[in-house]
Amino acid sequence: LGTLMRRGDESFEKFDLSLYPNTPDPVKHVVPRETMALSCAACRRFAENFSQTSPNLLLQGGTGLGKTYLSACIARVVADKGFSVCYESASAALDCFETAKFSRDTEEGEAAALRTRRMQDCDLMILDDLGTEMVTPMSQSALYTLINTRLVKGKKTIISTNLSDDQLQKKYTPQICSRIAGEFTALPFVGRDIRLIKKGG
Repeated sequence: LGTLMRRGDESFEKFDLSLYPNTPDPVKHVVPRETMALSCAACRRFAENFSQTSPNLLLQGGTGLGKTYLSACIARVVADKGFSVCYESASAALDCFETAKFSRDTEEGEAAALRTRRMQDCDLMILDDLGTEMVTPMSQSALYTLINTRLVKGKKTIISTNLSDDQLQKKYTPQICSRIAGEFTALPFVGRDIRLIKKGG
């Protein structure tokens, strides 16, 4: 499944909506708990009904709002149904493309090439934390290749990001942004950083 599945106890049943405020957000003008109930239900529906006709998902919102957790919940349910799932951080995934390209005749390069093929071919690819990687022409090219190859093959992808639409457009090429905007269903994540709430912050 990749490197992000270490905890082992992620499940939709344990996703705690009480951690999200039940009063309107002064900036976004939505009630975080209501919005998150809808986003969580959409993630659960995606996982339980996963097929090659499922939508691609963009989990979008600030740090610590449950994007990685719900991605892991989806990955577990989909993998348990027998589908192949790859789950990587954006930086690890794009580094892998770079290693495959520049270290071709080494053991490391061959292992990276195998991983990139798996990421392009698996039934579900979860790309976590897009926007935290170092953005270079090489990483932009790798990201476009990964997203576009999967779209052409009809394979499903989930991207999670802390970036807004405007920030995505500033950071990535028009070709990448156009595919994300046109081919992915955005699910908003709103509220306060859950890690801080749990620490009593």
